Amino acid sequence: MAVAFIPLLLVVILFLIVPVVGLIVLQVYLSKMEKDWPGLILPILSLVWAIFTSIFLFLLAVRGSVIITMIIYIILSFTPAIVFFLIYKNVHKKQSPNKELDKMTIQDLS
Repeated sequence: MAVAFIPLLLVVILFLIVPVVGLIVLQVYLSKMEKDWPGLILPILSLVWAIFTSIFLFLLAVRGSVIITMIIYIILSFTPAIVFFLIYKNVHKKQSPNKELDKMTIQDLS
């Protein structure tokens, strides 16, 4: 019986975990870039997506029992935007002191 769940587990890993890890790696890579805007691409896209889908869900909601579902959906849909933005802030913040130190070193050499 447990052998039958192994293909299902592989499908879950391939279609859920791998894309999430890939997006996180992409966000770290974009955040390490020297310019500010590449690191903000994924947070802004996920924020726009969350706002758009939340408004669409709100327009479809008619009954009161849907409100709890909407609140849960809004929390879950804004989570990637928050995670991407926190990754951007943490990674980009670590890059800034090095950039300032490099500027000071160049000024000292000239």
